[in-house]
Amino acid sequence: MCVLGWSWRYSYVSDYQDFDFDNTQKEAWDEFSRRLDEVLSVMDATADLNISVASTAEDAPRAGIRFSMVAPEQIGAYVAGSAAGQATPDEEQQLRALGWSEPADGEPFFHTLTDQEASAELARLATDTLADVFGVLHPIFLEPDQLAEILKGESTWTPLAPRPLSKDETPVRTASQAELDQLVDEILRREFGHPTLRNEQGDVAIRVGSTMVFLRSTSDAAELLLFAPLVHDVAGRSRACEVLNDLNVESRFGRFSLHRDRVFVQLSVPSQPFVPAHLQQALRAVSQIADGIDDELAARLGGRTTFQSL
Repeated sequence: MCVLGWSWRYSYVSDYQDFDFDNTQKEAWDEFSRRLDEVLSVMDATADLNISVASTAEDAPRAGIRFSMVAPEQIGAYVAGSAAGQATPDEEQQLRALGWSEPADGEPFFHTLTDQEASAELARLATDTLADVFGVLHPIFLEPDQLAEILKGESTWTPLAPRPLSKDETPVRTASQAELDQLVDEILRREFGHPTLRNEQGDVAIRVGSTMVFLRSTSDAAELLLFAPLVHDVAGRSRACEVLNDLNVESRFGRFSLHRDRVFVQLSVPSQPFVPAHLQQALRAVSQIADGIDDELAARLGGRTTFQSL
């Protein structure tokens, strides 16, 4: 990942830039295998355990594995394939490679029998089957028919005792775009000490240093859009797209985009319900980003800022 050396003081570097997806998957599957081993090691004959692959299709047979106690201290595992319960040719090949026994008379599924003392080996085999044969990305896409809180690491969350909300933290549900705009105008009047200025499209214009921030509500009153033109008359679109792509990776707040020969930064605020504090936070973030980066970005892209320094 390319990291630019921007000197603007309000840069927010992404909290996930060091996120390793592959390692996260591996750790999750290792934990799932460990938990499955714990379940299988104490399993008894009272009930089977079915672990299915999540599917959006209703009432359709799903791929997965069924575990049953077939004899004292002996566990049988049976694989249901993704083709209406049967394994596809590709799945058959992979199941053989993993060591599953072939379907036989009286047993229509790939299967294996394991001593309960070797439950860890069976858990690992099942994990490899679910992840590699059926292509499940993460254990959260599995649906056990019991013990889900153990196998998926779920736990009960005890909420914190809430503190009283301030006026700006209290959600307000508006009935229309006009009502939302009226509420926004009142908040901005308190914030800046003067009435808002709206253009014919209903956009609020706010001067911030060497640039301007605009605020617009959507027609369904579900969203407020804050955006600011940072650079005008950009010289090279290809170069600008590369630079903005890197900025979008690095930026915690705001999305950078190129429209014709202008660079914009944009931030969206959900407004149903509307929380004044969220608007205030978003306005500060966009203002700080816009005024903090526009001069250097203009120099980098061969353009000009909205207001030229004299």
